[in-house]
Amino acid sequence: MSEPRVLVIAAHPDDIDFACAGTMALWSRQGRHITYLLCTSGEKGMREDLPEWEKMRVREEEQIEAARLVGVQDVLFLRRKDGELENTQGFRRDLVRVMRQVQPQIVFSRDPANNRFDSFYGYHSDHRAVALAVFDALYPAVGNPLFFPALLQEGLKPHRVQEVYFTGSPEPNVWIDIRPVIDLKVKALASHRSQMDQPEELERIVREWAGRTGKGARKGGRRRPLKYAEAFRRLEVPE
Repeated sequence: MSEPRVLVIAAHPDDIDFACAGTMALWSRQGRHITYLLCTSGEKGMREDLPEWEKMRVREEEQIEAARLVGVQDVLFLRRKDGELENTQGFRRDLVRVMRQVQPQIVFSRDPANNRFDSFYGYHSDHRAVALAVFDALYPAVGNPLFFPALLQEGLKPHRVQEVYFTGSPEPNVWIDIRPVIDLKVKALASHRSQMDQPEELERIVREWAGRTGKGARKGGRRRPLKYAEAFRRLEVPE
């Protein structure tokens, strides 16, 4: 039996690497086919005096390099306007189109249940819009032929995603041990050179974050601390 296909969806380049680059490095080693989908190219995350297209090019190339380092080959960009994402019918249609094209069994996306608003970065409007739009696209739209019937004319039949792993969840129920690949997670994040104000601090910060996450790891209802971990809320998608 082949390994399940995985689709990871995020608002901006580098979001995925903060959230789950370690897990992707592990899963790519297991032979899983992993696709990244970036909804914007993160052009407003660069303040340099460059044309918009050049900013997009830089950030896309950084994301492609980060994906390559962890063994992910397929990176897609919707190229919607950075900072202007909304959970609209058109956005959901774009997400459903990609899900039907890629046909993943597993989707990763930001947790729409995380609404603590305890940091400005974490609750960027694009992050919130993606979280809600992906949730709504996963059910019932991607598997229902009555949603976006024009996609049928493109040869894109309904597809059932089996499970979703929500990143940034306040109540995770899955912890992945990323100790064997923590160096790859650091290197993937370091690829986003346009975003690194203090690259010399990156490794320390990543290891601290992963270490804190690992301390809270649980299995079977009992604490099972890990040195470095990424945490998710896993949810099955109904038929």
